[in-house]
Amino acid sequence: MAKSDEVHIGKDGWLFLLQGTNNVASQYVRSPEAQFLLIHWRLILSQRERRLRAMGIPYKHVLMPEKITIYDHLLEGLRIDWRLSPAFRLLHEDAYYARFPLRRLNLVGYVRRNLRWRSTLIDLIAPMRRQRDMQNLFYRTDSHLSFAGRLLAYREICRALGAEPVRDFGERPATYHPGWAGDLGMAFAPPRYEGTMLHDLQRDAVRVYASPIVEHRERRGLSGTLHTGAHVIYQNARATDPRRVMLFGDSYANFAPIGLTIMLAETFRELHFLWSTQLDYAHIERVRPDLVLTEMSERFVFRPSTDDWNFERYVTQRYAAELAAGQDGGPCS
Repeated sequence: MAKSDEVHIGKDGWLFLLQGTNNVASQYVRSPEAQFLLIHWRLILSQRERRLRAMGIPYKHVLMPEKITIYDHLLEGLRIDWRLSPAFRLLHEDAYYARFPLRRLNLVGYVRRNLRWRSTLIDLIAPMRRQRDMQNLFYRTDSHLSFAGRLLAYREICRALGAEPVRDFGERPATYHPGWAGDLGMAFAPPRYEGTMLHDLQRDAVRVYASPIVEHRERRGLSGTLHTGAHVIYQNARATDPRRVMLFGDSYANFAPIGLTIMLAETFRELHFLWSTQLDYAHIERVRPDLVLTEMSERFVFRPSTDDWNFERYVTQRYAAELAAGQDGGPCS
């Protein structure tokens, strides 16, 4: 069985990620470190918006809430204040800044004077908490969004981007899997399973490019091990929205046929997905998209970013040896 400090067993068999590599539960605290990182990300978002605006490119950022942030009432024997979640505080908290010595660095005043970061953020917490009792927005045995959760997130993103959402995703082919285990369920021995519907959402979008590491692992049936550095491009001649969108995201934007990336690829004329929580401005300059969207799990707020990142250099350093050897290097960390 999984260690209780890693995966929490909540009410009705709901599983929650507590620790892992990002120490999720420990992020729901008030501390100088947490406050510094919240200010850091507001600065990062302000810098991104300003730099992309200078390039004539609108920018939006969406934080994917942790399961704890939405379904805190299903925790069993564990009290966590969801209002201390990094995503909620990044969106809403201002008054707490002055309580720490960070004000001496003049960062607080700078952030308050540069409020464009606020207009970049897409709030998913409020709509998800309103809908949480009406449908399961997360899988019970997984840390990621269910189809209902992805659909809600997708519609909120479309609203923020001024895009007309696809209306028939719920009518597209779906298969019921009675014995499916998510990433949290697989942490147990034996695994904890649930029944779920998996929707095949890709219909009109055509993948016109997949980076070598994507093709390499897909040929070996290892698409589930793809991680930072994966890169795909979709074109959709039937899309009513003519914009070219660049999406930088993580596993919550996975480009599997059931994922958020496919939903957006079915919406826009062209979609570029780069698996990264940082921006590569040189790459953006080459593509010249009409819009840049970043998606990031809220647990990554506790990881600083510099955005001085080179996507191609990273891919070469991480995957060149694997590709040259012609064999997979095992799951990514």
